[in-house]
Amino acid sequence: MGDGLPRRTTDFRRRIRWLPPEEERTMTTTTAQLFSDAPPSGRARVVESLKGPIGSIGVTLAATIIIGLLWTGPGFLSPSNIQIVGVSVAIPLIVAVMASFALLAGVVDLSIGSMVGFGAVIFNQLVSAGLDPWLVAGITVVVGAVVGLVNALVIVRFGAEPLAVTLGMLTLLRGLCQVIVVNAPPTTLVEPLYDLTQGAVLGFPTLLLIAMGLTLIAAGFVSKTRGGRKVQAVGGDPRAAARAGISVSRVRIAALVASSVGAAIGGILYVGQLGSASNVLGIGLEFQIYAALMIGGYSITRGGVGNPLGGLFGLLVVAGITNILNINFFDPDYLDLIVAAILIVAVLVDRLRGGDSFE
Repeated sequence: MGDGLPRRTTDFRRRIRWLPPEEERTMTTTTAQLFSDAPPSGRARVVESLKGPIGSIGVTLAATIIIGLLWTGPGFLSPSNIQIVGVSVAIPLIVAVMASFALLAGVVDLSIGSMVGFGAVIFNQLVSAGLDPWLVAGITVVVGAVVGLVNALVIVRFGAEPLAVTLGMLTLLRGLCQVIVVNAPPTTLVEPLYDLTQGAVLGFPTLLLIAMGLTLIAAGFVSKTRGGRKVQAVGGDPRAAARAGISVSRVRIAALVASSVGAAIGGILYVGQLGSASNVLGIGLEFQIYAALMIGGYSITRGGVGNPLGGLFGLLVVAGITNILNINFFDPDYLDLIVAAILIVAVLVDRLRGGDSFE
């Protein structure tokens, strides 16, 4: 064109040739990043989220609620029934949150159910003998810490298989419960504990609010603190964690002690809730808790994955299914079958999920 006006070009590469080489490279790289990092469409984001642990937990919980409404009617979401589910979830949630640290560190503690029963029996018997309840509560927590320390030392110091060690401790503690409680257990009423386990704030069970508060604190610790990242690192790859200067032994010892202490506290709270402690209290509780944790994104085959919030949602699923069966007057023996089926499904989901976690 001969009109003297500058020519326009639509060739982007021709235009950036006018830039210095350094700026040209920067411009090209930035442009490539803009296109490569472009956010997916709304539909793609929804599909992608449903594939992950958060999506699977949400879908499972929603399905449980829908089944409950279809099978039992609107009463499933009534305030009274929600309170029943909340009360049933509170103590297992406390135990699960503390046990999740061991699972996150790559160790499965099968003794938590028996530790709940043993802690309850110790607390109930000593309070019935006339000792101060708060002193006995402290003694029970110390006993829980000692049990966890024994598990940890055998596993960490001697390199024993965690499943075998904690299964042995499960049997030992259950045997002690049988020896201590031969006849009908004494009835114990500790008013502060009773008020704690039976009270409500604005219609919500007090103990459930405390358990949810503990869950939020634990979730923040896992995801936001250096200590939580150490636990994840040890569970994910203990050798790499050791090379990074993390004491794998200390982390796993602390995690196992926390797991056992949480179970002991759960036993104390059960006495406050039930007013007694039989020698069968806590049997099978470990399977309910691990089924819930696995639904919530944890793994029993590898550590380093999971978040306590996932455990909360997993417990709500298990408690919801149990509640549906109770409302429909199913034989209690079927509950164990259902929990076993849930655990098997959770294992399969864990295998299919690969390395994903609830983040």
